[in-house]
Amino acid sequence: MNKKNSHKENLNIVQDFVDIVNKNDLSELEYESEHFKIKIKNNMNNSPSPQKTIGKTPKANISENNIKIEEKPEKFNNKHPGAVNSPMVGTAYSSPEPGKETFIKLNSSVSIGDTLLIIEAMKVMNSITAHKSGKIVHIGFEDGQPIEFNQLLVVIE
Repeated sequence: MNKKNSHKENLNIVQDFVDIVNKNDLSELEYESEHFKIKIKNNMNNSPSPQKTIGKTPKANISENNIKIEEKPEKFNNKHPGAVNSPMVGTAYSSPEPGKETFIKLNSSVSIGDTLLIIEAMKVMNSITAHKSGKIVHIGFEDGQPIEFNQLLVVIE
């Protein structure tokens, strides 16, 4: 997806949240995902005690100053000392076969030579092993996901 489409998608998400704030008379709405964080505040005059009003309720006065979208920086990258990067293009698998237990889990311990995942490339299954002992602090792939050369797969600390 290109940046223009991503920006348009973000604007659509913001508009959806603004609509939720307006429709439900919320004073504040905060949402956080893997890729961004958004916080919307409604500038309505808040009274000290809630009072029910009859008739039209004022709509939220939301300006660009009240909307903050923060792109979350990647905590880890493929240059991290404990990074395990993909040596090839292929499909990543987290277990030896479907339905079996995964090789690794977040915060699990591994030793040098332990299998971390399997990459299928051209119908050949290639085991990716740990280059050092430690704890898995980041998993950068999903089971069955296509991966690229040099993509960050796992971080061991």
